[in-house]
Amino acid sequence: MLTDNQFHSIAFPQIGPGKGDGFRKLEDFGREKVTGEKKDRYKFRIPSLINVSVTAPYGHSGAYTTLKDVIKHHLNPKQFLENYNEKLTRMKRDKKLSKIDFSVMQNKTIVSKILASSDIVNVELKEKEITNLEKFLLALTDPACLDMHSLIPETVPSGLPVFD
Repeated sequence: MLTDNQFHSIAFPQIGPGKGDGFRKLEDFGREKVTGEKKDRYKFRIPSLINVSVTAPYGHSGAYTTLKDVIKHHLNPKQFLENYNEKLTRMKRDKKLSKIDFSVMQNKTIVSKILASSDIVNVELKEKEITNLEKFLLALTDPACLDMHSLIPETVPSGLPVFD
């Protein structure tokens, strides 16, 4: 499955309304909500890399829309977290909602706590190596999952029409 299926803190940006934890109830404490253990704060299950090219946006909050940005984040979480740009996500821009959606990332205290929880060790890669890693990840996608129209049923048990 190309995952250890464990929970790790990879210091991903926290965007969106969160899960009702911490700062103004806008944070997501991750695994801590289940275990009650503070050591599990900001830890999330690492998903499989199988078909990863079709699972964007990436991260528990959908913070990144491209695999290249995820790779770069993994190489230097501090740099990417402290300089997170809301344009890296697909979220619809709305002045009122953006104040909520990006407020956790504007709180330097929380950002430093997220960074302190990180399990990642910085790695340096050249741009060509990053591109090769991205190509490898893209190769983990089964071409059959790219067009799934054949899986749309012609009818459903309720008798309601099916639209494609």
